[in-house]
Amino acid sequence: MSTPPHLPDDISALKAMITDRDAVIALHGETVAQLQDALSSHRIEIEHLKLFIAKLKRLQFGRKSEKLDRQIEQLELRLEDLQT
Repeated sequence: MSTPPHLPDDISALKAMITDRDAVIALHGETVAQLQDALSSHRIEIEHLKLFIAKLKRLQFGRKSEKLDRQIEQLELRLEDLQT
């Protein structure tokens, strides 16, 4: 059985390649964990913003307020940014 052309025949070199590969896999795992944490944080913030916007809209129903309208609009824009 012959070794594929991209792999060395030397066992020490093969072990070094495996060690390097394992380090890359570990780094990718850490990156995935960080991205999952960030995604979770964004989802929580999105839910918070949705609830806050709904509350502001309920407050707005009884009275018209340009300031409240602007605040709702800003929160909705922030929500759109987070959802994309």
